Amino acid sequence: MKISGILKRFLWAMFGLSVCLVLLWVTFYFLTLDVIRRNLKLQAETASEAIIAGVEGNLLSLEDAAYDLGHDSGVIRMALAGDAVSFYRAGGELMRENGALRSGFRDIDNVIVFRSEDQFYRLKGTVSNTTLRRLFYMIENQESRIITVTSNDRTYIGLCGEIIDGGKTVGHVALLQEQARIERLLGTYNDLDYLGVALLSGDRVLSSNKEIRTVEVERIREQAVFVREREIGISGYRLLVWCEDSIAAWLSGYFRLAMPVTVAVLVLIMLFFIRYLRRHMVEPIELEKERTLLTLLKKQIGAHFTVNSLNVIRALINKGEKEEAAHICDELSVLLRYANAGDEYITLLREFFVLEQYVGIMQIRYPDRIEAQIEVDDAFAEIQIPRMLIQPLVENAIVHGLSDGSGIIRLWADIEEQAVIVHVSDNGRGMDSEKLERLREMIRCADTAENGELQHVALQNIERRIRLVCGPAYGLSISSAPGEGTEVSVRLPRTEASEK
Repeated sequence: MKISGILKRFLWAMFGLSVCLVLLWVTFYFLTLDVIRRNLKLQAETASEAIIAGVEGNLLSLEDAAYDLGHDSGVIRMALAGDAVSFYRAGGELMRENGALRSGFRDIDNVIVFRSEDQFYRLKGTVSNTTLRRLFYMIENQESRIITVTSNDRTYIGLCGEIIDGGKTVGHVALLQEQARIERLLGTYNDLDYLGVALLSGDRVLSSNKEIRTVEVERIREQAVFVREREIGISGYRLLVWCEDSIAAWLSGYFRLAMPVTVAVLVLIMLFFIRYLRRHMVEPIELEKERTLLTLLKKQIGAHFTVNSLNVIRALINKGEKEEAAHICDELSVLLRYANAGDEYITLLREFFVLEQYVGIMQIRYPDRIEAQIEVDDAFAEIQIPRMLIQPLVENAIVHGLSDGSGIIRLWADIEEQAVIVHVSDNGRGMDSEKLERLREMIRCADTAENGELQHVALQNIERRIRLVCGPAYGLSISSAPGEGTEVSVRLPRTEASEK
């Protein structure tokens, strides 16, 4: 069934609404994304100041302690001791006498004074001797003052400083804090899961509140919504604070999910209204239109049949065969009641019986011209076809196919699994290929073709009825050859008598 103008306008309206809704969604998405990013940036700026202040204070105190320790007289005296015994004795005296110095590294986990690889003194801490020897090697061979070392499954981060006497370096000091302490400090704002904080040495990540690798630092600088980086004192530590775009990513994912869901809901609403309009508006209108057209087509065929029937009676009266004419009137009354009955469908067996009567009448009208071969099967009683569909084909075969003389009219049907094919053939004059093609084209364009000759009107009406009732898969087919006759086949859906 064709979609009416109402449905077309509705579909265009729904399409326009869908486009507007998509544009609204896109606008809302970008506006919301912009607001979220600006809020994230504002929160990150506020939080970063607090984080940097806290971490910077801790690391600067570490740097101050390293400087004070490197310039303390007691520590210098330790480094200048003549031998190892004097070195360790000076360390003990320093711990007993200099309480103010010890209070300066109260929050530092390990404080070590180095004079050589084998001579070091722990002012505080429990780092193993092996680790301290490795640490001394690192101090001697690296340019940066920042050091990281692992001992007893613990990682330490700290600073090394020089012990200066008279402008000369006479030893080193190392101050170490557990990485876990730094991480606790960096994780002060872990409840803001979009905020990242990392302690760097160059581009090397020493500690962070998030799982990041050194190779990701540059990507963070380029892609994060907010980035703040700060050098801490002269130690070489750098603090990196950044704001991830995770909420924007979540919003983008939500948008990608919500958009197709919205479109799907629109499609469902559209389908629902299309179905509603079809059922309650379009289908009743189209059905009434089809019924009206079918009634008109049947009336055209019925009127044509009535005229031909009267012509038969007139011919008999002209011949003076009044009794035969009266008998034929009785026969014709039966056929006329059949032609104008209200039921749309009739069994194929009943249709063939009526056609036998019709051919009998035509044999009276055209004596010695018509021989009929009508093949009937008991299975025809179980098949139904539209009423008054085959009679015009039989009439055409008699009036036009055998117009030049006598001949044979043959009528039979093939019952297939899904279809019924009724055949009407004659062995009359036939038609050439050009005329046959014009006739086929006229039948193909039955919905729009103008009425032509009377036999063509009948064929067009039959084709229209079949298309309306059965659909475009069914209809007429014609084959013919000059001097060999014509065969017209009507293909219909197989409809059992119980289905109607």
